[in-house]
Amino acid sequence: MIGSYFKTSGRSLMRNKLFSSINVIGLAISMSVGLLLIAFVFDLLSYDKFHKNGKRIYRITNVATFQSEQGGKFASTSIKTGKLIREKVTGIEEVAIMRNDFSQDAKVGDKILPIKGFWAEPSLLRIFTFPMLEGNPETALKDPHSIVLTETAAKKLFGNESALGKAIKFDTLDYQVTGIIKDVPFFSHINFEALISFSTAEQNGKADKRFEAWTNMFSNSVYLLLPENADMASIQLQLDAIAKEENLTDQQTKIQLELLPLYDIVVGENLRSSEGGPGSVGPHMPPAVLWILGGLAFVVILSACFNYTNLSIARAMRRLKEVGLRKAIGAQKSQVRQQFLAEAIMISLAALFLSYFIFLALRPQLINMAPQMQRMVKLDLTPAVVVAFIFFSVAVGVIAGLMPAIFFSKVSAINALRNVSAPAYRSVKAFKQGTLRRAMVVTQYTVTLIFITTTTVGYVQYKNILAFDLGFNTENILNINMQGNKPDALLKELSEMPEVAALSRSLIITSVGNAWAAI
Repeated sequence: MIGSYFKTSGRSLMRNKLFSSINVIGLAISMSVGLLLIAFVFDLLSYDKFHKNGKRIYRITNVATFQSEQGGKFASTSIKTGKLIREKVTGIEEVAIMRNDFSQDAKVGDKILPIKGFWAEPSLLRIFTFPMLEGNPETALKDPHSIVLTETAAKKLFGNESALGKAIKFDTLDYQVTGIIKDVPFFSHINFEALISFSTAEQNGKADKRFEAWTNMFSNSVYLLLPENADMASIQLQLDAIAKEENLTDQQTKIQLELLPLYDIVVGENLRSSEGGPGSVGPHMPPAVLWILGGLAFVVILSACFNYTNLSIARAMRRLKEVGLRKAIGAQKSQVRQQFLAEAIMISLAALFLSYFIFLALRPQLINMAPQMQRMVKLDLTPAVVVAFIFFSVAVGVIAGLMPAIFFSKVSAINALRNVSAPAYRSVKAFKQGTLRRAMVVTQYTVTLIFITTTTVGYVQYKNILAFDLGFNTENILNINMQGNKPDALLKELSEMPEVAALSRSLIITSVGNAWAAI
């Protein structure tokens, strides 16, 4: 029966090439927007899924209130928080403290290359799934001046030689390579080239009284691995008790500790950080952005579906006798509906094939829209994404074909076969006055205008952002990240170059809305 539906639908579509082409092209253009959104959402939902215990991993966030400045919810927390949780909180399997301010030049022989990473405790490798290729994960980050490199970083510094046991010089100190791990997957909110033993950072911070201060929360992250069926309420009560006790030591700042699931870090609540943006580590996308993109895609697809519906009903006279004949030989209403739904699904699947090529053309435009987008999504086709595309296409076909299917299933066989001069839709009660049909046309135009207006406003705002007057000429200005090195030597060499007109130092990159990061 189903095969008969599709065979009949195929013949009908081939006989009406213009109708089919208009609908396929219209649906393909609108569906390509939906395909981009589907691939975008799948990428965001893929973050950190490779961790074996991902569902049981949480990050500690701080809700801080300051007397001297605006507070908020921070993605980072203090080193002291991690140590207090390890000492006082029960019902936790592992605690890992990570500090995200390691960015230095590595010297190996004649090579001097920048390396970025994190100071990390050994427990970090027990919480997260970062497979070790060489070395012992239990001891690799135990001793001071130990460093674990990713596979790519090891090759960058040592070529094809084994890096295990070799020394790397950072500034005046030698660090021993104690492990090599696989490259961090793209869809990881933690991205690094190296992990350096946290005990090294503790040694370096001994002279800094604020290193382990309760309120020094701007460059550290604390991760917890909870057991199966953990008592979240009990753990939160213990965190509240720690915060209550520690807040008594500083009257200027009040901090509340909260648990943030690993899978809510990338797509979740907007958090502040030491970098001034959302999230102290890794990419972040507010759910509101996804809702806006989803609404835009829905508007585009809805317009195309209305277009299909209106065209189908407009050509009803040519299909009316076909429907009447089917009903005369015993076809039920459900069979007529299935026939027209099958036809709509076939058009939608044909549109999917065309929309795929439009998707390939639009994908690089979306990715290259901003540097953050390049670091956040890939929009590659995976088996799961392909299946989602097909389900999406079938759903669009059902939505587009639902109204024509209902319309034709309600047509009376006698009226369909009778030679009447009235329009076909008059034979259906809902369409006798033409109100519903006119309402659909008006709705289609309204939805289309909403899409055009929204797109135009968005494009104008995007162009305004790119052309925004920063108050100075940005041409030929080069920002150089010092990687933690002293700038004096570089400034001296640059000042001797005739091509350099002026030099300046700054703790921030001017006019990027960032007042935290140092360069």
